[in-house]
Amino acid sequence: MLRTSLSILVVGAILAACGSSEDSKFGDGNGNGEDSGGGSSGILPGGDGGPSSDAKPCTNLCLKQVQCAGGGTTSISGVIKDPAGKVPLYNILVYVPNAPVAPIVTGASCERCGNVSGEPLVSAITDAAGKFKLDNVPVGKDIPLVIQVGKWRRQITVATVAECADTALDTTLSRLPRNKAEGDLPQMALASGSADPFECLLTKMGIDLTEFTPDTGAGRVHFYKENGVDLSPAAPAASTLYNDAAKLKSYDIVFLPCEGNENDKAAAADKNLVDYTAIGGRVFTTHYSYAWLHLGAAPFPATGVWAPEQADKYSSTVPQIATINQAFPKGAAFAQWLVNVNASTTLGQLGLLEARHDLNSAPDPPSTTWMTVADMPTTDPKATMHITFNTPTDVAEPMQCGRVVFSDFHVSASAKTAGNNPFPQSCKDGDLSAQEKALEFMLFDLSSCIQSDKAPPTPPAVVK
Repeated sequence: MLRTSLSILVVGAILAACGSSEDSKFGDGNGNGEDSGGGSSGILPGGDGGPSSDAKPCTNLCLKQVQCAGGGTTSISGVIKDPAGKVPLYNILVYVPNAPVAPIVTGASCERCGNVSGEPLVSAITDAAGKFKLDNVPVGKDIPLVIQVGKWRRQITVATVAECADTALDTTLSRLPRNKAEGDLPQMALASGSADPFECLLTKMGIDLTEFTPDTGAGRVHFYKENGVDLSPAAPAASTLYNDAAKLKSYDIVFLPCEGNENDKAAAADKNLVDYTAIGGRVFTTHYSYAWLHLGAAPFPATGVWAPEQADKYSSTVPQIATINQAFPKGAAFAQWLVNVNASTTLGQLGLLEARHDLNSAPDPPSTTWMTVADMPTTDPKATMHITFNTPTDVAEPMQCGRVVFSDFHVSASAKTAGNNPFPQSCKDGDLSAQEKALEFMLFDLSSCIQSDKAPPTPPAVVK
């Protein structure tokens, strides 16, 4: 069982949580709009949960909160899912704003868990089953609600909230946005790799195909070709992304999946990636993309004890059992979440296809180890399968702004169609596999505000 802080929903009246947001008029609830270049962005709860010494007058929706007899409450509850509306998500912020919600600003920036836009009146974060419950919500019609993790944000309206009763959130509303018409998505860049079709994971989790465009397009996923599949017409070369420091910094998240070989990049590109994460950029790497870390610019090589291309039990059909590290709060939540979403039948275990052995261990700090495999055919059979670290790695934790993920297995094993079809014809249809669900969890964790992995997500400060 998870600790109380992870398995029970965090609910409370708040002034500030973690995050910021997109453009929208207060109360319109539609979550539409483009980046305006103003405001700040942010993400998940990160305050101390204690009362503030500052008191604010009751205005706007605060005036619609009521006291229920017998200790009852007016509440909204539900399950928040991925853009496809299929997989429940952990650690998603849900709140009722009591002021206008500010625009989200695109590009790498320091998004520590701290303040959330819109002066939240009440808030909650989802548990390991994706469930939330907001207590003491305003009563009446057209109550605005914000669903957010990082720069993913959807603003909706609850048609009617009954007094001193629970209102179940409509399942058509309780998911993250699929496209810009539904709300905010981070600006992402993907460099297609020949051995790991990460783009197929993004489509399976529900991002609309219209959001995949070249860098000259208006999509929220800019497609670059490394040595993987291409677009039609052709996408720009991935080198135009990582060789250009200014272009890199224009993205919130960069995906650098496995290229099928240890393709070391130029020293300037390595430094660009380190500098990008230092100011708040987020990077997702898999398998041979360890080259960005092991062979990258300092201090990335020190994030792990790298020993590339050791003997392994690589198989696309026979899974190896990975052990989930439950010794830290999010690791414990991850283990429970895998069971809840039917990705695991045994708490603390996950079957992995196409697992490799390139990383023996990872020092903590700076890295957090999430998964290990103990049966590799090597002198030391233990291999580290998944790590994360916050950046810059060589500064105190409160000064860190970015985050990097490394997975030593392919994200979307067997997700690509036969032949050399361009995207999206290159992707098979279907639901997420067990390990794709695991990496979806990691993607939204990568998207969220930066905080220490040693602490669970906590409620923000409460103003009374």
